[in-house]
Amino acid sequence: MTPDNGPGEFNGGDFDAGVDQGFGTAGTEGLLLPPWERRERYGFLNGLYLTVKDVLLTPRTFFHRMPTQVGLAQPLYFALVLGVVAAFFAWMWSLAGSSLQMFVAEDLGEVIQGPLWSFIAFLFSPLTVAVLVFLKAGLVHLVLMLVGGNKLGFEATFRVAAYGEAAGILALLPFCGIFFGVLWSLFITIVGLYSIHETDPWRAVVAVVAPMFLCLSLFSVSAILVMVGLS
Repeated sequence: MTPDNGPGEFNGGDFDAGVDQGFGTAGTEGLLLPPWERRERYGFLNGLYLTVKDVLLTPRTFFHRMPTQVGLAQPLYFALVLGVVAAFFAWMWSLAGSSLQMFVAEDLGEVIQGPLWSFIAFLFSPLTVAVLVFLKAGLVHLVLMLVGGNKLGFEATFRVAAYGEAAGILALLPFCGIFFGVLWSLFITIVGLYSIHETDPWRAVVAVVAPMFLCLSLFSVSAILVMVGLS
């Protein structure tokens, strides 16, 4: 007899049926792994493209039908790929900007400094992305638990945080792409949380905004203390 799982829970024994028919487990319709997690069917690039498109354009549907309890490895791999791509294009646009600055700059060292830091960020981007995704998922999930919005556990929140990195593709846009990518990622995270956990939107907003507010507050206090110490 097939066990009856809760909303969003995906039984490994129903994997083939879920992939082919669009159903997760008994009593839970519409659960379907993202194209990225079915690369044996779609291929690497097509699976990546389809997943990015779904996350950016239809995040509510994407996360509402996403199963959980199938592991963290695939969403983390997705986040790493998008994070490295974003860091690479950030480096490229930094090089392009420095090339323009060379015509008007008096100090060549200042011109080189920007691309150098962007290159270092690109080299360490896999580690940085992995740490930030786990940190983001952990803080958001903690607040979500506090406001009573957690229904499917940490993996569901982690999947939202990881697939939300799809907005990093906006780094392909010159200079302002990263900024818009961050804003879109916040929107995707909020929509993803209340869709996958089937909770109230306000709980998702609080879960996303509260850690940001805390981090900004700590940064502001630290900056003030440093300024007072130097004065």
